[in-house]
Amino acid sequence: MPDESDDVFGEDGVETLDDFDRLTELLFQHVLEFSEEEGVGDELLSPLLLRLSLTSRMVAYAGSAAKPSGAGLKLDLDRFRRDIDDLIRAAKKDADGFIARARESIAAAEQDEDGS
Repeated sequence: MPDESDDVFGEDGVETLDDFDRLTELLFQHVLEFSEEEGVGDELLSPLLLRLSLTSRMVAYAGSAAKPSGAGLKLDLDRFRRDIDDLIRAAKKDADGFIARARESIAAAEQDEDGS
């Protein structure tokens, strides 16, 4: 997925990106609730979500293509893989920043626990 400076969302890019971020956060909260309720460990959550994401993409292709085909699905899945590769590349570029933010968040949570 291109970085935020690319205009992949059209003229309403900022509003659409804000909505995308809002929906991402909302979905993340639901996923966390689900994982806690079902006792799903962190190591299993990513593969479950990856399978769900792949299945959603396949269903979306089958439902939106004028004449869905196995070859067309394969091409769409190749595009999906490139999007995923772009996301991973962006995450790797921000690895140090992510770890710094995670450490700050963990430290703040520990302080809240100690203060309570």
